[in-house]
Amino acid sequence: MLLTWSGRAVGDRFGPARLLPLFIGAGYLLLVQDAPPDTADWLVTLAAGVIFLGGGAFPLAVSLAESALLLLAHPLVSETPVAAKVVASVALLELAVRRPPREALLGTAVLITAYVLLVKDHETVTGLLAVGYRVVVVAVAPLLLGAYLRATDRALAQARARAREAEARRELAARGARLAERTELARELHDLVAHHVSSMALRVNVARAVLPDLDPRVRAVLDDVYGSATTTLADLRRLVAVLRDPAAVAPEGGPPLVVEPAELPAAVAAVVERAVQAGLDVRARVDPGIAHLDAVRGLAVLRVVQEGLTNATKHAGSGSRITVEVAVAEGDARVEVRDDGGPAEVSGDLPGGPGFGLIGLRERVGLVGGTLTAGPHDGGWRLCADLPERCSSGAARATVS
Repeated sequence: MLLTWSGRAVGDRFGPARLLPLFIGAGYLLLVQDAPPDTADWLVTLAAGVIFLGGGAFPLAVSLAESALLLLAHPLVSETPVAAKVVASVALLELAVRRPPREALLGTAVLITAYVLLVKDHETVTGLLAVGYRVVVVAVAPLLLGAYLRATDRALAQARARAREAEARRELAARGARLAERTELARELHDLVAHHVSSMALRVNVARAVLPDLDPRVRAVLDDVYGSATTTLADLRRLVAVLRDPAAVAPEGGPPLVVEPAELPAAVAAVVERAVQAGLDVRARVDPGIAHLDAVRGLAVLRVVQEGLTNATKHAGSGSRITVEVAVAEGDARVEVRDDGGPAEVSGDLPGGPGFGLIGLRERVGLVGGTLTAGPHDGGWRLCADLPERCSSGAARATVS
């Protein structure tokens, strides 16, 4: 901070820096002053330095006391020591920095009065100009400089506060994005589980209907399975009801919330087709093997392609060439979307659905143990996700470069 000299930055109002006026005054008397210093010179200089020690805690009282010292010392010395005048100006500067303007104006008025009373030549124009010059140098200049330092200190404090608020907003936005993605995952989990449980319940019910001569024990087991399935479906619906926000459902024409593995290649092709219809030049190479991925990783593949095309649109535009590659090797899936960086405007609806950002995508990929990288690449932009077949729980290691 600019106020380190006064001890304010470290909270030390009686620091060693306050002894400087004593050393400066002594040095001036011994080394600079033409006439040999007498006892009065030493007393006035010492008094000015001692009074200045309390400026950190009582700046108004110290400023008034320094001004009064100039008047009281005038009858005792032939010429008021320069050190006492300098300390009075510095005390006024500190007052202007530390206290409200009304107190600084009071201290300035008292110091100006003291200087006017000390100057003997008020008769000639030259004398009046000399008085005005002294007043400006020793009183007005410290007041203005103190006001400037005070305003700068306030501006720095406000800037730091705004920076903290901005950081807090960014953190809140990041948390919101992660929460939104986890909410989306919860909805997808509900749909996925509900689909399979419904299928199980339906088949069990069909078995009960078409096999009337079952052993009673087998029928009891089937009845129990059917009852458990229907109860599970009801519990699932109740538990995720609070997550069912109609505004968060996939928009018309967007990718579905849940995709059967066998339908994943077609879903990816649909997302690419929407990007082409929006005016993008997309070259896609999709491995049909993604149809054998599990449902969770399949959804992650779809979201990465969707977000990659959105990012390519933002960073490059319709004038660039975008490449989408989805490959499966030994059960591990890899998705890469990159562009060559050519800027242009995009017409039509942008691919991207309900706002899946990199933060949410990183959360999704990390939850399945994958690795996500995004950033500039060969003059363009690249988004790449590696989704391993097997991963330990908690092995989230998604990064953004």
